[in-house]
Formats: sequence, structure tokens, C-alpha cells
Amino acid sequence: MYKNLIKNNYIKKLFINNFSIFNEKEFLNSNINFLNLKKYDEFNCYIEIYPDAGGIETQQLIKFFTDFYIKFFKKNFLNFILIYKDIGEYGYKKVLIYLNDCFSFFLVKNESGIHRIIRKNPLLSNNKIQTSYLNIKILPELSEINEKFNKKEIIIENYKSKGPGGQHVNNTNSAVRITHIPTNIVVSCQSERSQIQNKINALKILNYKILVKKKTDIKKIINSFNIEKKYIKTYYFDNNLIIIIIIIKNKILTII
Repeated sequence: MYKNLIKNNYIKKLFINNFSIFNEKEFLNSNINFLNLKKYDEFNCYIEIYPDAGGIETQQLIKFFTDFYIKFFKKNFLNFILIYKDIGEYGYKKVLIYLNDCFSFFLVKNESGIHRIIRKNPLLSNNKIQTSYLNIKILPELSEINEKFNKKEIIIENYKSKGPGGQHVNNTNSAVRITHIPTNIVVSCQSERSQIQNKINALKILNYKILVKKKTDIKKIINSFNIEKKYIKTYYFDNNLIIIIIIIKNKILTII
């Protein structure tokens, strides 16, 4: 267990800096019961961020959260791929990140749920206070339904990218569209200059969408890694401070 845990650079740093655990013997002799590891905590995971309620300002907030997560991953040398971002006028409309490290799901699963942001809208001149809601969905990459796609079941098409990206992106067939015949799911990716990388990302998106589609069919599996504590996170932006209120089973915890 210890050898797998320290493959995650963030958990390794946590052990050393906070608990002075430098080897397996010290880990076994410690009383680290707070981990409470579940069956799926060791898996890689997908992080999807999309609006729940609010206007165009949610695009800015999705970009804000995406940049925050990416900075955290880079700072802690965690492997990730930003496999999809739907760019809007003021930020991102939707984002999908693939976190590829041991115990990735364990590391970020508590971020799953509704995030409520209360702030003065910077896109309006009247400084009106508005409430926006973001939905962050975290799902492990389940080995039970991690698709090994049969070439006969998918149709791969290449086409020219649209929108901003420069001469190379718009004049080469770098964009990829994949159709999964059994489920009739169609995904596309054009965020990278490389057709090969776009294909890899498109297959990741397809795998994620099949995971979500099969969620109802594997309810028992999903329930086994559902977070026992229900989190409601509210962020108050005021006087350049962020006050986070977390409600856990009707108990309120405030972090400034």
C-alpha cells in the first residue's frame, strides 16, 4: 500500500512534511487512520466542470476553477491532461480533465458536487451581487468498464479545425471525430495541433461518456465509492478575501 501511495507526489510530500514519514516502516508504525481508503481510491479519474445555474459569468468561473486545479497539479507534479475545453466569449463553457496518477480519485473526490459562488459580477458596471453555481463531477476510471474499443465499433473521421488556432490548425486535417456505433455516441476534439494527440483525447472523452452512460447500469459499483459526507461549498468573494463555507451534514465549517 505504501509503495503505491508514494507514487502520488502530493501524498508523498504530505507524508514527509506533515507526518515525518520517510519509509514504509514508519508508515506501518504510524496511526494514519484518516485515509479511510476505499476500493476505487487508487484509480485515475476524470474531472468535469460545467455550469449549473447562472449567466455568462459562469464561463469566467469555470476558467477560474480550471486554472486553479491545473496550477495545483503542476505545483505537485501530478500527471494530467486537459482533454477538452469548450471556449466561450468570457471563459470556458465546459471542461474535462483527466488526472493520471495513483490515488487520483482519492485526492480530488471531495471536490465533487455543487459549488456556489457569491460575488459582485465583474462583467457588469453596477457591481450587482450575483450567485452562480458550478457543478464539478469527479468519476474514477473504472477498470470494470474501461473500454477497449473494437475498430469495427468506431468510425474515425478527420477534418479541419474551426475557430482560432492559427494557419496550421485551420489548414490541416488535425481535428478528430469519433462515432461509437453500439451507443451512438459522437465525440470530437480539435484542441491540439497534432492529429494523433486529438485522437488520444477523443478516445478519452468517448471512454468518459460511456462511463457516464453506463452509470445507471452499474449503480452498485457507483454507490460503493460515493462520498459518505455531503458537501455544500459556498464561496463569498468580498474585499479581496475568499470565505469558504462547507456544510457537512448540517454542520458548518468556515475557512478564510
